Amino acid sequence: MGKDKNKLIRKEQCPDCKSKGKDTSKDNLAIYSDGQTHCFACGAHGFVAHTESKPIQIKDTKEQDDSWIHEYRGEFYSLPDRSLRAETLEKYKIKAEKDSKGNIIKHHYPYHNQKGEMVGMKTRIVANKKFYGSGDTSNTNKLFGQNLFRAGGKFVTITEGELDCLSTYEMFGSRWPAVSVNNGAHCVANVKANLTWLDSFETVIICFDNDEDGREAAKKIAPILGPNKCKILTLAKHKDANDYLTAGDTKAFYDEWWECPKYTVSGVATIEEMRAALMEYRDTELIPLPESFGNLNYMMRGGIARGELVSIIAHTSIGKTTILNELIYHFATETKEKIGCFMVEDNIDETIRKVVSVHTGENLQLVQPKDLNVDNIMDEALDIGFASKIQLHSDGGGSIDLEEMFSKIRFFVKGLGCTVILVDPLHTAIKNLSNENIEEVMDRFIKLCKETKVSVILSTHTRKPDDGAHPHKISEYDVKGSGAIPQACHTNILFSRDKLAEDEYTKNSTRIRVPKLRRTGQTGEGGWAYFNPDKARLEKGHNPDMGKDNSADF
Repeated sequence: MGKDKNKLIRKEQCPDCKSKGKDTSKDNLAIYSDGQTHCFACGAHGFVAHTESKPIQIKDTKEQDDSWIHEYRGEFYSLPDRSLRAETLEKYKIKAEKDSKGNIIKHHYPYHNQKGEMVGMKTRIVANKKFYGSGDTSNTNKLFGQNLFRAGGKFVTITEGELDCLSTYEMFGSRWPAVSVNNGAHCVANVKANLTWLDSFETVIICFDNDEDGREAAKKIAPILGPNKCKILTLAKHKDANDYLTAGDTKAFYDEWWECPKYTVSGVATIEEMRAALMEYRDTELIPLPESFGNLNYMMRGGIARGELVSIIAHTSIGKTTILNELIYHFATETKEKIGCFMVEDNIDETIRKVVSVHTGENLQLVQPKDLNVDNIMDEALDIGFASKIQLHSDGGGSIDLEEMFSKIRFFVKGLGCTVILVDPLHTAIKNLSNENIEEVMDRFIKLCKETKVSVILSTHTRKPDDGAHPHKISEYDVKGSGAIPQACHTNILFSRDKLAEDEYTKNSTRIRVPKLRRTGQTGEGGWAYFNPDKARLEKGHNPDMGKDNSADF
C-alpha cells in the first residue's frame, strides 16, 4: 500500500504487541483510509475488523507493505554523540535525518533478505533513544551488515545491536567484518538462518552486552556455532562496544577481543583438561585406614583419597563409637594427618577418655571416677598427639548450629591445618532440616572437599530396623535423615554386627561392606573387624559363620 493511494487516519495501540506485553506506546499501529493497518513496532500487517469505536483486530496477510521505503531518507552523516564517522555509516548505508536547526533526529538502519534485497529497516529516534521497525526485519533475514561482506575469512564479530556493530568495525579500522543480530531476544533464529555464512569464517567472536540479557543470549548461540569456531567476548571495562568507542578505549577493546577464550561445551573436557585430570589422579594422596578395618585398605587401593567425602553407616549401638575412636587414634599415631572432630553428642572429656582407652587397652569408661589418674590420662593423651594431631569440638547437647559447624571446619582446615574432618553423628546435626536443605548441606561438604582437598568422614545412623530383621541386612539407603547423604558421598562404608548372638566371637565381630566407591568402582565385601574385649581394641577378624550352610545369606 503506498501513501499516494491511502491516507493515514489515526494511530492506536497494536493488539498484537499488547498481547505479547511489548507495546508501551499508544501510536504504534497506523490505520489508513482503505482500512489497512501497519504496526511500526512489530511489523504486523492487516485490516480493520471493526468500527472505530470498537477494538482493532489484526489479521495477517502475505501482502508486503512498502510504505516504509519512503522513510528511508537522509544523508550519511557522522554521529558525534556515538563517535561514529560518516565513512562507517556510508559503508553500512545508514542514513540520518536532520531538523531545520541541523540536529540529527533519526537514524535509519537497512535490513536485507537472503537474496540481498533491502526489505526493511530499523529507525532510531534520537530524542527518546528508542527504535522501531518498518517493513520486514524478521529473524530469517540476513544479519545486519552481512550483505556488505563476502563469505569466508579469518574473523567475524557478532554484536547485539547495530550501533555496537558499527563501533566494532570502526575500532578495528575496517579490517574485519562486524554484523549484528536483528533482535537479541530472538538471536537463535537469526544465527541459524545464516549459519552457513558464519561457518565460512575461521573464528566467530560473540560480543554481546555485558549484562544478564547479553550473557544469556551469548550462551544460547554459542552452542550453535560450536566450540572450535566460537569465542565469547566478556567485556570487562564497559557495557558494550559503543561505550568503548565513545570513551576512547579502543585499545582496551582490542586487547579484550583478541584475548577472549574459545567457547567450550559444559561438561566436555579438552585434551589439556584430560591430561590434568589424569595427572591429578596419578598424584592423589591416600590416607590409610586402620589394619583392623578388614580388607578396606586393599579394596580402596591404599585408603581414603584426599578430598573424598566418606560416610560410615551403621545401626545404633553396634559399636560405631569404638570404630570411630579406633579411626581417630590411628590417624593421630600412624599417619601424618591432623584430624578435626565434631562430636555432636559426646562431651570433649568423653571423647578424650574413649580415645585414650584405645591407647591404654583399658576402658576408662568402666573405671570409677575417683580412681582415675588424671595425670596419667593426660600424659597418655599427650603421647598419642591430642595436643598437636587432634582438634575437638563438642557441645555435648545433641545439637550443633550448621553455620557454626562449617565456620569451625574452615578454621580447623585453614587455620589449624587439619586434613581430615570427622562429624559424629551427622543426622543429629541435620535432624530439623528438610530434604532440600539436607541436599544443600551435602553440596557444601562436597565443595569443601573439592576446594580444600580435606577428607571428610560422616558418621551416620540407620533408621530403626524392623523387628526380626537380620542384623547384617542393611543398605546405604537405610541412612537416617535423607537419601541425599549416601548419594552425595564418594564412598559409603557399612558396618553391621549381630550384638545379640550367643557366640562370643560372633557377638564381637563386625562385618564391613562397601556399596559405593566412586574412585575405583570396586564394591562388595570389605572383610571383618573383631573387638578384642581383653585389649579393648579392634583387630582384623574373619567371618564367624565361615563354613556354615547359611553363610551365603549375608
